[in-house]
Amino acid sequence: MKPINIDPEAIMSVPEIIQHWGYPVEEHRTLTSDGYILTLHRIPHGRENKDSKVRKPVVFLQHGLLCTSSIWLLNLPHQSAGFIFADKGFDVWFGNMRGNVYSKQHISLDSDSNDFWKFSWEEMAEYDLPAMIDYVLNKTGQDSLYYVGHSQGSLTMLAKLSKDVEFSKKIRKFFMLAPVSRMSHVKGLFYYLGEIYEQFKLVYRLFGDNEFMSNNIFTQLLTNIICDQAVNNPLCENFIFSVSGPNSNQFNSSRIGIYLAHNPAGTSSRNMLHFAQMVHTKRMASFDRGREANIRWYGQSLPTEYNLTRIHCDLYLFYSDYDWLASAEDVEQFLIPTLPKTSVKFARRLKEFNHNDFLWGLRARKEIYDPIINIIKIDNRRLILQKTMKNYYYKSNPKRFI
Repeated sequence: MKPINIDPEAIMSVPEIIQHWGYPVEEHRTLTSDGYILTLHRIPHGRENKDSKVRKPVVFLQHGLLCTSSIWLLNLPHQSAGFIFADKGFDVWFGNMRGNVYSKQHISLDSDSNDFWKFSWEEMAEYDLPAMIDYVLNKTGQDSLYYVGHSQGSLTMLAKLSKDVEFSKKIRKFFMLAPVSRMSHVKGLFYYLGEIYEQFKLVYRLFGDNEFMSNNIFTQLLTNIICDQAVNNPLCENFIFSVSGPNSNQFNSSRIGIYLAHNPAGTSSRNMLHFAQMVHTKRMASFDRGREANIRWYGQSLPTEYNLTRIHCDLYLFYSDYDWLASAEDVEQFLIPTLPKTSVKFARRLKEFNHNDFLWGLRARKEIYDPIINIIKIDNRRLILQKTMKNYYYKSNPKRFI
C-alpha cells in the first residue's frame, strides 16, 4: 500500500476551494418562508475580469440529489462550470438545498429532530428556489437570471414553474442538464430503490423522518484515503457508475477521491422515499402521504401529478443515452412531448455522457458549457440593445411613457 496522501481539496469547504484556485468568493444566507436557513456561494467575477462596476449577467447553478454547490467546482478550473462561467464574465451564484451540509439550519428546529427532516424535493421547489432566486435578484438588482440545474436541480425548477407561472418571469432561460422528470426507464441503484419501494416505505413509517447520507470531515478523510489507493480506485469508480451510468471514458479518475469526499452530502429520508416512489409509480407526482392524507392534502386518493404544460419559459435540454438516472427514453418519450413546444428552444442528445459527466466529464465544457455561454451572451446583447432602445425612445418621447 502506498503512503497515505490527503488531497487538500478533499477537506476544503466550497469557499476554500474557490479561494484555492485564486477566485473571489462570497458566502450568503437566506431564509425560506418555512424557516430553513440556506447558504449560497458566489463568484462575483473571474480571475481576470475584475471590474466590479460592470453589471454582469447572473448565472445560478443548482446542484442535484445528495449534492452541494461543490459539484460545479471539483475539476480543474478550465473544466469546472463554476469557474468557467466566472472567467467568461458572469456573476455566478450557487444554491444549496435544505438538508445538505451547507443548509442544515432552521430558525426553530434542530437538525437532530425528526421535524427538521420532513421534506422532499417538493418543499425545495416550493420554498427553497424562490428564497434563493429572490435573494440573488435583490442582491444584484436584476429582474431575472439564467438558471442551470443538474438532475434534481432541474426537477425542482420544473415543479416550481408548473405551479407558479409568475415565477417564470424571474428565469431568463432555464438550462436543464440530465433533467429528472418521470423515471420510467431508470437503471442501476435507483432501479433497485424503486423495486424495494414498499419495504422502504415501511421502514420510513417505523422510524420517521431522518437525515440520509450526511457528510463530515471524517467521511471526507476516509473516502479520500480509500479512493487514493490504486487497489480501491476501481471500487470507488464502480460506486459512481452504479448510480450514474457506464464509464464513458471521459472520467478523470485522479479526482475521484475529491468527488466522493464532497458527495454524497446529505438529504432527508423522505426525499429518497419520494425518488423511490417516482421510480416505482413511473409518475412525476407529489409525495404519497397515504390514501387518507392524500385526500386531505390533494383532494384525491393519489398524489397530484405535475402539469408541465403550464411552463412558459425558454427551455434548453441536455441529456444522454448513457444516463441511467435521467434516461434519454424518459426525456424523449415524456419530458419533451409534455413541455409546450414554444418553450423548448432546443433539446440536445449527447453521446456517451453518464449522469455525472454533465458535471465532471472532460467533454462537458465543449458540448455543454460553451454552448450555454454562447446562448447567454447572444441573449444578453439582445437584452442590452432592447433596454438601450427603450431608454432612447423614452428620452425622445417622454410623454408616450406617462
